[in-house]
Amino acid sequence: MTRRAGIAVLVVGVLLLPGAAPAETARTFKVSASIASGCAVTVDGTGAWGRIDLGTANGATGATLEAGVTDGVQLACTPGTVATVSADAGEHARAGVPQLAHAGDGASLIPYHLFVNGGTTPWEGQSIALTFPPGTSRLSLPVRARATVPRPARAGRYADVVRITVRW
Repeated sequence: MTRRAGIAVLVVGVLLLPGAAPAETARTFKVSASIASGCAVTVDGTGAWGRIDLGTANGATGATLEAGVTDGVQLACTPGTVATVSADAGEHARAGVPQLAHAGDGASLIPYHLFVNGGTTPWEGQSIALTFPPGTSRLSLPVRARATVPRPARAGRYADVVRITVRW
């Protein structure tokens, strides 16, 4: 055998050895994510969910004052979420009825009620169920307050703080 023929046989023999397969150059890997059910509430610059200013009334004659939050409570929830929103009776409630307390003494009170989503039943103490069906992620709950100013009423500023709770 000539030297060239011996090299050719050696090269062909190496190429035919078992286990000499081409290298694999592609593999797969998985990418995944989990989306948790949840809600977020839009707040104003002070961190409050809203503010209702009932305006001014004459304390000698009494009046019924009514006003609302223009944008309402803004909720954003993942589609498919069922949430409940409730309001307590405020910091100055008497017998479950919310009261606006005079800033000077806290003893002078004006009863009021909150109404939500166009309802006519006072909201305090009730939970409102909200559903976010597929394709819906934002809802606005309009809230309004109505106060009955007794006559006579002490002049001054009256206020209350109500806690709104969102559960999902």
